[in-house]
Amino acid sequence: MHETTSTHLLDTGGFQPRRPEGSGSSQVPGGSAASVASPHTTPPPSSACLTVTVIQPEERAPLGRLGEWLRAEGVGLRTVRLWRGQEVPAVEQVDDALVVLGGAMSAHDDDTCPWLADLRRLLRHAVHEGLPTVAVCLGAQVAAEALGGQTAVPSPHGREGGVVDLHLTRAAREDPLLGPAAEAAARQAADLGLPAWHDRCLPAIVSHDDAVVRLPDDAVLLASSAQCPLQAWRVGGLLALQHHPESSPQRVGYWQARSLLRSQGVAGASTMDQDDMPRWAVAAGERAQRQAQEADPVIRAFGRALAVSLVGQARGSAPGR
Repeated sequence: MHETTSTHLLDTGGFQPRRPEGSGSSQVPGGSAASVASPHTTPPPSSACLTVTVIQPEERAPLGRLGEWLRAEGVGLRTVRLWRGQEVPAVEQVDDALVVLGGAMSAHDDDTCPWLADLRRLLRHAVHEGLPTVAVCLGAQVAAEALGGQTAVPSPHGREGGVVDLHLTRAAREDPLLGPAAEAAARQAADLGLPAWHDRCLPAIVSHDDAVVRLPDDAVLLASSAQCPLQAWRVGGLLALQHHPESSPQRVGYWQARSLLRSQGVAGASTMDQDDMPRWAVAAGERAQRQAQEADPVIRAFGRALAVSLVGQARGSAPGR
C-alpha cells in the first residue's frame, strides 16, 4: 500500500540550504548545484512564511496527515528523503522547525544506514540551538542515543502495534506541545462520550519493535504505555514521541501486517506491498485498522493541535535563530 506525498513538498533531489531571496541555484551537500524545485512540485509559500524541515527515513513512513495540518497553519514543508539518498542537513540548513519521522530500520543500523551518524549529530545540534523539534518513533530512538540515552533493539518489553492507551505524566500537561495536544484530544473524547480517554489517558497509534530504555540525563518523562514505559519525553526544544501522531488507520493496518511478517522472518517483508501479503497478515492489519478507526477522531484532534503548537513555537523562536 503506497501513500504519496503532497506536491507542496519541495523535492530537489537533495537538501538545499536556506538562502537569500533572489539568489540562483544553491549547493547541496557534496557540492553539486541543484535547481530550486522540480517541475513536478510546488515550492513552499513565500520567504515571509515559516518552513518546517522534515526528515523522512523510509518511503512507507511519510509525514501523512501531520503535513496537512501543518500546511493548514500556513507553513511550507521541505522534505529530506533519506531513502532516496538525500543527505541529512546540518542544523544551519534546517528551517524554522524540524520533524524527524520513523522507519523500519533500527537506531543501531549504522552499517546499512550510514546517515544515522549525521542524524544523531543534527539532533544534538538542534537541542543545543533550541530548534523546535518533534522526533517520532525511530526519530525518538535516534534522539535518545544522540543525547546520551539508550535504545534497546529489540525492546525488552516486546513489540507494540495498533492503538494503545497513552498515560500522561503531570509534566505533560505543562509541555508546550504535548499539553495543548492532549487537552484538545481530551475535549474531543468528552464531546464524543468516550470516558475511557481524558486528559491523563489518550489513544495513540504505535508500531515499533525497539524502544528507548534509558532517557538522556536532562529529559523529562511525559507519557508511558503498558509495554513502553518511555513513550514520550522532552529535552529542551525537542519533543520525542514513540507513537505516531502523523499516521492514519490505513497506515497502521499496513504497518501491523508488515510487522507480523517481519517477526515470522518472511523475506522482503519490509518493502512488501499489501497486495502481495498473505491473507493472514492482511487480516491482522485489518483488525488494527478497525481499532484505529474507532479512536481516530481523538487521535486527529491530538495531531491537529500538535501541528498548531509546533507552528506557534516556531514563530516564537524564529526571530532568535
